[in-house]
Amino acid sequence: MNVFRSIANWVFIVLVPVFLLSGTIAWAFNSLWIYTNGFEKYAVGQELNISPSQLDKSAAELITYFNNPSEKYLDISVTYDNGVTAPLFLDEQTTQVDLADVRHMEDVKSVVWLDYWLFVVSALYSAGYFTAMLIGKRNQKRQDLASGLKRGGIATIGLICFLGVFAVTSFDWFFTTFHEIFFPQGNWQFPMGDHMITLFPDGFWSDVTLLVGLAALVLAVIVWVAGFMWLRRIKAKNIMPE
Repeated sequence: MNVFRSIANWVFIVLVPVFLLSGTIAWAFNSLWIYTNGFEKYAVGQELNISPSQLDKSAAELITYFNNPSEKYLDISVTYDNGVTAPLFLDEQTTQVDLADVRHMEDVKSVVWLDYWLFVVSALYSAGYFTAMLIGKRNQKRQDLASGLKRGGIATIGLICFLGVFAVTSFDWFFTTFHEIFFPQGNWQFPMGDHMITLFPDGFWSDVTLLVGLAALVLAVIVWVAGFMWLRRIKAKNIMPE
């Protein structure tokens, strides 16, 4: 393997975890089921006096907001059980939109788009690398590609297990550290009773973290098995020497 192909291979291995994790995170932010299931599990409608249909509508509008780069500020209104139509993120003291919540969602949207870019870049590189390694009939390329899939899958499994230990044993620390890194301005802390906290309690985020981790882990195992079986098949057929 020449130097350039070796570097390209290692970049591919590093980007496999990026691709799998950013992809599952993007899926989670765009999964209507995750929002509606969380609202039901944590009785959000009862807490805020909002019907399930209004919460479902709000979740769909939130997903649309995340995917619309031209919409800077979140503007979601719901009809509460008392018949009053008001912002979802409501400051109950002023009966107006809670600006702190809206600004935080703007920052969340920036993080979502960072995840999108990581997914796109890793996907494009992986697709280009995969195509380049399959062009022609050079068996060494196929062995390198199979090895890269195997190692990328192992790297992803290791990373998820490493992060999972902290997420499971010290979720509060994990949650706080994550927000201090991605929201250094400190606008992610809200008083109890705030609509942001009621809509998305800590339990909601721990559930999502677990779901994303499990989904990425399953995909990583598939990638690892595919690479392992392909590499073993190549060697079994003596296409390349041991």
